[in-house]
Amino acid sequence: MGAVTKRSVASGKPIEHRVPTPGTVRQLYGTAFACAKPGCSAELYTLNVDTGQHVLNSRVAHIHARSEGGPRWDPAMSEADNRGVGNLLLLCLSHAWEIDQVPDEYPAEMLRSWKQDQLAASERAHRSWQISDEEAREVVAPFDLDAVIEKISAVVPFNPRMRSRIETWQLAIRRGHAMRVSRLTPLVPMERRPAVLAWMVASQEPLVEVPVGQVRVLVGRLGAGKSEHALRWWGQALQVAANDPDTEIPLFLPARHITASLELAIANELGGDPSGRCQVVIDDLDSVPLQEAARLLAEARQLVHTWPEVSVLATARPGIPVPDEEKILIQPWPAQRGAELARLALGDDIPRQLWNTETADLLTSPLTALGLAARLHAGRDVEVSRAQLLAELATMVIDAKSHEFADDTWQDLARLAVRILGQSQPVTWASFGSLPRVRRLTATGLVVGDHTELTFALPVFEQYFGSEALRMGLVDLETIAAASSFPRWRYALAFAVSTAIEQSQERLFVGLATVNPAAAFWVLDEIADAGADRTHDGPSDEAIAALISRRDPTGELTVEPDLAIRAGQWLRGAEQALLTGLGPLAESLARHRDGRLVQWGTWLQNGYLTLARSRDQLPPPDVVKLPEMFPSLGRWHRVEGFRFPTSDFGRWLRAQAALQEQLQNAIRRRTLPVPRTSWLARERLYLLAEFVYNFSATRRRRTIDLAELRDTVTEWMERVNQSVWATWQGTGRSVDSDDIRWLAAQLVMEDGDRLLPPWPEGDQSTTGRWSWQTYSPELTLTLATDIVRQALIGYRQLVETSFPAFGDALGLYSMLPVRVEGLLRRPVNTENAYTIDMIVSLDPDRDAQRSDVPSVDLRLVPDEGHVFWTFIQERRSTARTTFGQSPLQNVDLPLGHTCSATSLAYRWLVYDLAGVGWLKDHHGLLD
Repeated sequence: MGAVTKRSVASGKPIEHRVPTPGTVRQLYGTAFACAKPGCSAELYTLNVDTGQHVLNSRVAHIHARSEGGPRWDPAMSEADNRGVGNLLLLCLSHAWEIDQVPDEYPAEMLRSWKQDQLAASERAHRSWQISDEEAREVVAPFDLDAVIEKISAVVPFNPRMRSRIETWQLAIRRGHAMRVSRLTPLVPMERRPAVLAWMVASQEPLVEVPVGQVRVLVGRLGAGKSEHALRWWGQALQVAANDPDTEIPLFLPARHITASLELAIANELGGDPSGRCQVVIDDLDSVPLQEAARLLAEARQLVHTWPEVSVLATARPGIPVPDEEKILIQPWPAQRGAELARLALGDDIPRQLWNTETADLLTSPLTALGLAARLHAGRDVEVSRAQLLAELATMVIDAKSHEFADDTWQDLARLAVRILGQSQPVTWASFGSLPRVRRLTATGLVVGDHTELTFALPVFEQYFGSEALRMGLVDLETIAAASSFPRWRYALAFAVSTAIEQSQERLFVGLATVNPAAAFWVLDEIADAGADRTHDGPSDEAIAALISRRDPTGELTVEPDLAIRAGQWLRGAEQALLTGLGPLAESLARHRDGRLVQWGTWLQNGYLTLARSRDQLPPPDVVKLPEMFPSLGRWHRVEGFRFPTSDFGRWLRAQAALQEQLQNAIRRRTLPVPRTSWLARERLYLLAEFVYNFSATRRRRTIDLAELRDTVTEWMERVNQSVWATWQGTGRSVDSDDIRWLAAQLVMEDGDRLLPPWPEGDQSTTGRWSWQTYSPELTLTLATDIVRQALIGYRQLVETSFPAFGDALGLYSMLPVRVEGLLRRPVNTENAYTIDMIVSLDPDRDAQRSDVPSVDLRLVPDEGHVFWTFIQERRSTARTTFGQSPLQNVDLPLGHTCSATSLAYRWLVYDLAGVGWLKDHHGLLD
């Protein structure tokens, strides 16, 4: 903290103000410490203003000493000028952060004009502090204390500590009540709200448990009751604080309101650092970008170590992966509990004739239970899916009003949704529109305004009107379905698809699959009935023809007279759209030649389709009719038979399952493409070369003669070229035509006479049971360092080659570049120790680029548990978790394996793909 000093004219004594600015600012700013941004009077920090690029000296001065990245300078200025007081602008933390995020909205001319105004304010304050001796004597004269306090309060900026404890507690109680009321108002009639509120407050459902000094995250789908669980946990803390003066009043912070650091947000709410036990809720992490949500969770983990008496509970929907030890999954309610809530909201029991499987499912969460009651109250049909019920909540609220809303109000609701979903900061009244327009929005009952901020009463409403914005053309599918924006728009997209007419549904889904297949898979899981096509009897030809005719977005399939071909084209369209979105990965998941999907053959009988993929035949035509229901495996590959899917999204579910199966096969065989110069390619080259070279040998040879290998590969290539498909079986391994083609192409790059293993054999002569015992400690450390380094490089290459469109959504890739620190220990008791233990810490490397060779620093330590434990504890407080990968990882060191780096790289990739929903049952793919 820098001290800014000005001396009194009367006494000559210094008047000191403690503010977070460099000491050099004293001479320039004197005693004026208001934020430079007009209208703001918050505490001050510093922002460096250059001649046009808004480069930060340090974002805030009080963290400059521990800034990980260090200061950033304008290269056109000297260091002295960068540090000079003439180039400093005093700003509060939130506005300094805001300008750093969107510098283009704050031209240098604007910042310099703010500085001139601030200097003028400083001069005025300077003059006001120059008092005469006579004025100084008046200051020490008797005075009325109450009058002095009143005058001081009128000029001193407000601080929450100015409220009494009871005032703060009462304000929190009113806020909690207001949050519940705002959620219930659109769905529950006024006369029924007191009963519903009383029931919710008196709920006997077990409270969430968050240990002191730890972080927990409530995870559940939209409407599962996450915020209500958090409110009950927060409310219990309120009751404790009422009787315990050493407990802080708990905080309930919407994630969107934390515009700077979490630590500052808490300090601002409390009026200072927490002095005792304090419980904090961070609600709705989905309202901010994934990177911002990850930052808040990382700050929460650091914060509970800085303030050990603080505990943090956050809420999030699935899609923001959280470490298992922090995750609390919201369990579905028993249907009877939901029926009880619906009865209170409706004022009567749900009629027995309306009870069915769908009704019972809707009663398993609070929002859908209240939505079901609202539908009954409005006289609407209750035989609806969960997605349809949620999507129609907004229209029910508006239909219940006695007056109609103008079209421009409906459009304003959609525009507000676009603003809320498209930015992480709150939307203010003034920024949105005129007061009459804002009042029309709040009159709908869908929007809540607190005189400064506009929000929807329920998150489901902002998602619904987000879908309306897509329908109106206020946003485009390519933008909101992109990997960076999809997490906040996902329910809006699900609503848009589920509420569209059939042909529009297909058109939307084709676009979604093409832009972001991972988003398409998530929407499928949310709105499609995966069991709808599992009935035993197949559909009639008439039903199949009618489905294709109704849902074909182009209207072109009806031209084909043969239904078997038309059915194949219908299914092929879904797979082709997903493959287009997959980009380079498509080649690994579906048979292609020259970048084109191979020809299909189909046979349709009694509602069951036989589908065969050609081995190498290309269109045209894209689909032909098979001559028989069970074709021979001559020219055909992957022949399968199944009931033709006639559900709304049946063809997409079928394509998803087929592609996920092929992705699992590619991962299991470790055949995803990488650059030919990659170390992972080197390991695969040796693995295949050794198989071919030793295929007929009586003993295994590790050093491979390249001339002899090439002769054998040439012979095998003749078999590949003369057959539709060739395979070779060995001990525990097999290779096929694609492997031999890849090997032949890779051998062209090899120079020299011999091919050596990628990793050396052990340097110790031992009769030990395990392979690692043949390696000396020195060689063990060298190999471990190289394996981790090559695995990180190989992982990056796998992502950039196969998943370029959404790599940033993958956990480890989003953390790159990283530097690695770790420990290895060789077991003393070797009876069951089949491997060497290794623990690594993946930390951000601010000085590197993603493509740089990662820094790996490993140490060999004795086989003592406390060494590993100490390493974990020292790094746990500063660990930064992103979207699924833990920065602290235990790794089995695979010494003696041919593909050591490949195994580790694929292990990281499997965890990441499972985290974003690309893989489901992935545990068999880890080894």
